[in-house]
Amino acid sequence: MSSLAMMAAAIGLSTAPTEPSQAATAAITFPEAGAYATQGNSNIISDDGELQVSWIASQVFPWEGGIPTRWQVNVIYNNTSDHVIYLTCQNSDIGKMRENIFRKGRDIGYVKAERDLCSDHPEWNANLSPNHRILMSWAVFHNVPRVGDRVSLQWGDYGISEALDPFGH
Repeated sequence: MSSLAMMAAAIGLSTAPTEPSQAATAAITFPEAGAYATQGNSNIISDDGELQVSWIASQVFPWEGGIPTRWQVNVIYNNTSDHVIYLTCQNSDIGKMRENIFRKGRDIGYVKAERDLCSDHPEWNANLSPNHRILMSWAVFHNVPRVGDRVSLQWGDYGISEALDPFGH
């Protein structure tokens, strides 16, 4: 072995252990891929006495390159009235679908949805019968909050949820 190779080997052996790998750090920081029930005091985004919109679940997609890159929020619409409510994607604005992230009590900003039910199906319409609840909508974000973050969800013109734990930790 050359003296240069021996020096390199000696240097390699004498250095301190490396920091945890990026994948190991990401596993501690980010939620695993899978489905999660939204946790918090109230998952209601809007309730006008006739239509209640609630954030009920989240889905973290399989990780890409050692970290999660996308997650989906799922919302239900509950008709609490005694008449049919007509829902439509007409005039929907994906720019009004946002996740606002709070980390350690600080508002660190928002991210707009990458896509949602209405961007994928702009002609979608539905009649929601009286006293009927249905999972109707979803949005995908290209920014997965960390474990421990709180997220408030702006759902178009319906409103904004309280800051909740989307991953149930």
